[in-house]
Amino acid sequence: MTYIQMTPEEFHQRADAVLQRAEQYMSEYHREKLKNHKHKVEKWENVAEWQAGHLRECELTYSDEFLEEVCSYEANYAEDHRERFRLACNYYRAQGYYSNIIGNVPEAFIQGTSDDYRPPYADYLRMTDNKYFPKIWAAHTDYPKFPAGSLVQVRAESALPLRNPLSANDITTAWGKGWGFKKLAGQAALVLDTNPFQPRSAARGAKPYKILVVGHPEPMYIEERFLKRAKGVKR
Repeated sequence: MTYIQMTPEEFHQRADAVLQRAEQYMSEYHREKLKNHKHKVEKWENVAEWQAGHLRECELTYSDEFLEEVCSYEANYAEDHRERFRLACNYYRAQGYYSNIIGNVPEAFIQGTSDDYRPPYADYLRMTDNKYFPKIWAAHTDYPKFPAGSLVQVRAESALPLRNPLSANDITTAWGKGWGFKKLAGQAALVLDTNPFQPRSAARGAKPYKILVVGHPEPMYIEERFLKRAKGVKR
């Protein structure tokens, strides 16, 4: 174990300053880990590098600028952040992530029958300010390239995955109900609906569509990235 030139007294002073300033806004992970380190530093009377590293992370994360962001978040939550967080709850619950955060959210809020919940700002950031969720939010909120009633074409076979990401998981539907997703390449279709449900893929162009492929009796779901404007197709 590597120890650094930080006295236990300095560690406690700096840790107490962070907790006094921002304890109510800290994530459970940061808060409880910092308190645990305080206890161990007091017990063993030395400061390990990884303990000091966590303290520095907390100091940087929960700065005065962070508290200003918290004030803005709380003032504008209903208008700017509530639906974003609700969508994140639905997406990540289906993916099996952030269960420690989602488990604290009322089911009525997740289902949209109640607006009576506001997550701690740190939890909100963890679920919405990451690599994946901005793509889900864009797919949900961006204006559709092909409005309902548009004629479209499925993109070339090389642009299609083997399996439609919006297919069900059972074998009878996973491959396009018998004709395979890649077999749709180049086929014309009519857009019946846009955003029939929330996006399921954290990818650019993942807005879901409900379409009716010409020559097929049943509608299907497909993502926007696999469609293009129809060329040479008569109405």
